[in-house]
Amino acid sequence: MFNPKEAAEDSHALNLAILIFVGLACLLSIYIHYDSGLKYWLLKKLGEETPAVVLGFRDSGGDRLTLQEALHDSPRDTFKNSTHYLTHGVLVAEINPTGNYPQVLTFRVPDAWMADLQSDWIDVTYLGANPKIAHPTDLLETFHFDGRVLVWSLLIGAVVLWFAIRSARKWSSFRNRMRHY
Repeated sequence: MFNPKEAAEDSHALNLAILIFVGLACLLSIYIHYDSGLKYWLLKKLGEETPAVVLGFRDSGGDRLTLQEALHDSPRDTFKNSTHYLTHGVLVAEINPTGNYPQVLTFRVPDAWMADLQSDWIDVTYLGANPKIAHPTDLLETFHFDGRVLVWSLLIGAVVLWFAIRSARKWSSFRNRMRHY
């Protein structure tokens, strides 16, 4: 039997389906950008700057790690930064955070940036609570885009979640009213 309110029910279901797909896109964006975006915001707001001694540098040509091995080790990071394995070398530096023991850290940095380096010292911004979360200060702005994408994805995701809950409630109340029809 044909229900005269079927178009209204389909409208509620369509709105909910669209919101679910937009929410999944937001979740994918958050998944891809959360590590570097979160690192950017933590180091920008809570980071402390310290000089670091450059212990060594291995350029991208010296890195024998193939793209397939990198995909196996860290699929998400390799998917996001696949060109880094061809254009970025590995920098090894030692920092001495205040109140902690010296720590040796490794960073992936562009070969061109390392070629322009004039001394064996670089500035490193690190998180005081966990000095392993660190990055060269000069290259911290490369994470600015990821930080913005993360914030916008979280905001859009919150709005989509609010609309999805509202739409689900409307659909549920419509279905309850239709049972009494």
